Amino acid sequence: MFIKRNRSRQGGKTYHSVLLVEGVREPVIRPPGRPAKDAPVRTRVVHHTLANLSRLPEPLVALIEQYCQGKLPTGEAPQVRMGPCYGVLAGLHALAGEVGLIAALGSDRLAKLALFLIYARVARQGSRLAAVRWAEDHAVAEVLGLETFDEDDLYAALDWLQVHQERIEQALAPKIEPGAVFLYDVTSSYFEGQCNELAAHGYNRDGKRYKKQVVAGLLAAASGEPLSIQLYPGNTSDPKTFLPTVEKLRLRFDAKDIVVVGDRGMIKRLGKEALGEAGFRYVTALTNPQIRKLLGKKVLTPELFDEEPLALEHEGRRLILRCNPATRDRERQRRLDQCRRIEQRLAAGNTRLMEKPRAKVETLRKQAQGWLEHYGFASWLQLQVSDRAVTLLKDPAVETQLALLDGCYVLETDLPAAAADARTVHARYMNLTDIERDFRTMKTGQLELRPIFLRNAERTEGHALVTMLALKLVRELDRRVAPLGLTVTDAIARLHGVRLIGLGEPTLAVWRLPDSYVDAQQEILRVLPTLRVPKLSLKKPVKRRLTQPRRGRVSPPK
Repeated sequence: MFIKRNRSRQGGKTYHSVLLVEGVREPVIRPPGRPAKDAPVRTRVVHHTLANLSRLPEPLVALIEQYCQGKLPTGEAPQVRMGPCYGVLAGLHALAGEVGLIAALGSDRLAKLALFLIYARVARQGSRLAAVRWAEDHAVAEVLGLETFDEDDLYAALDWLQVHQERIEQALAPKIEPGAVFLYDVTSSYFEGQCNELAAHGYNRDGKRYKKQVVAGLLAAASGEPLSIQLYPGNTSDPKTFLPTVEKLRLRFDAKDIVVVGDRGMIKRLGKEALGEAGFRYVTALTNPQIRKLLGKKVLTPELFDEEPLALEHEGRRLILRCNPATRDRERQRRLDQCRRIEQRLAAGNTRLMEKPRAKVETLRKQAQGWLEHYGFASWLQLQVSDRAVTLLKDPAVETQLALLDGCYVLETDLPAAAADARTVHARYMNLTDIERDFRTMKTGQLELRPIFLRNAERTEGHALVTMLALKLVRELDRRVAPLGLTVTDAIARLHGVRLIGLGEPTLAVWRLPDSYVDAQQEILRVLPTLRVPKLSLKKPVKRRLTQPRRGRVSPPK
C-alpha cells in the first residue's frame, strides 16, 4: 500500500486528492491462439484505491504513509495508549451480521442507532440515558460509524423501530413451509409511573399488585426462535391477543397449513374459529375446570392418566392425557406445606389468645379465613371456634377431590392421528417451555424488559422490539459459549477487556486492534466471527445531553 497524491486543474480551479492505494499483481489476458510452449505467464500491477484520505489532516496522512513504508516513528519509545472498549460492540456487531440483523435494519443513521440500542440492551440494560453514558467508554464510532448522539436520538430510534417493525420482522422470519409449528404465549411487564398510554391494571404476573402493566404476546418458531412481539393494554385477556396473531401469520408471514401451539386457556372458541378459517391447526391444553367437567360427564376417568401420553377422541377433537409423577409429588407436598403453615399460624394465634385475655377470638378467625381463601382451601378446611381457640377441621372427601388432578393435564388438538401421534403432540406442547425461558431472559434475566419507564405507546412498542431483537443475539451467543461452560454474562465480561490501542498523536484519534489477547479473551473470540478492523473516525465523542447532578448526591470537590 502507498499514498498517491493527485493534482488536477478544471475550470480555473486546482483540485488535490490523497488516495490510499494498493498494488496487486494480476495475470495479463493472453492474446487469442495457442501460446508457445513453456511461455512465461505475463502479469501486470493494477492499482486499487482503498480509501480517499483527502479530508484527513496532513499529520494523520503522514502517519499512515509512514506505516505503509514500514517506517515507524523515531525518537523515544512510544507510550502505549489504551483506547475505548472495542470487544463488546464489535463482537455483537459481527454476530448481528451473521443472524441477519444488520441486513434487516438497514444502513442509515436511525438503523445504526437501533443497532446500538440492541447491543446496549444485551450488554448494559437500563434506560436510554444510561445507554448514552455507557457509550462514552465504547467504540461506537469505530464499530457503527455513528457520530455523536444523545438520548433524544435514541428515543427517535425507538420511534423508527415501531414504524418499521413489520418490515424488520418479516425480513428476519424464515420461509414458512406447510406443516411448520409456531409457539405463542403472553406475559406482562409492569411500569414505574402511571402515564403510559398502554398502562392498565390487570392480571399481574410480576407480583406487582398495585402497579399498572402492559401485556406482551411473543410468537416463536418451533425451535424457540422469536419471530414477532406485540404489545396490548395491561387489561387485555389472553384469548383477545390470539386473534391478531392468527391474522399476522396469515397475512404478514403468508403461512399456510401450519400448527399453532398455545398455553391453556389461550385458544378458545373464537380463536379456534379463526384458525379454522385460515386453514391452521392447533395444540392447546384444557384448564382445570374443563378437565373436572369432563370427569363429571364420565368422558374421562382418573385411571386414564398415566406417565405415557394417551389419546382419546371426543366431539371431533383429540384429547391427550398425561400425568407427571414429579409434578404430582411436588403439588401434594406444596399443599401439605401450606396447610402446615396455616396450622402454625393458628397455634401462634391461640397462644396469644391464652396469654392476652383482651385479645379477640373473632379477629383470629377472620385472619384464618383469609389464609384459607388465599391458598384456596376454603372448601377443604373449616374453622371451629371453642373455648377461646380456633382449630381446623379437614374434610377427607374434599381433600381427595383436590388431589385427584395433581400432576395431571389434558391437551387438546384438531391434528389428525396420521399427522401426529400422542407423543408428537405432547412434545410440541412442551416446546412452550422455550418461550417461558425466553420470557425470563427478556424480563428478569439478561435483557430486563421491565420495569418500563416510557410513556409513549409507540416508543414502548419500540422498546419491546429492541428487547426481542436482543434476545435473538443472546440466544446465538449462548449457543456458541455454552460448550465452553460459560454464560452470556461471562462472555460479555471477557469482551470488555478487548480495548483499542492508540496510534500516533492522541489528537489524531487513530486506533488499532491489539496484537494478542489473554487466554480468557481468546477463548471467546475463537467462537465469534472475526472482529473487523476499527473504522477511522474523526467525529466528536458521544456526550450526555443531561448534565444536571443527580438529586441527593454531592459532587466531589474539584
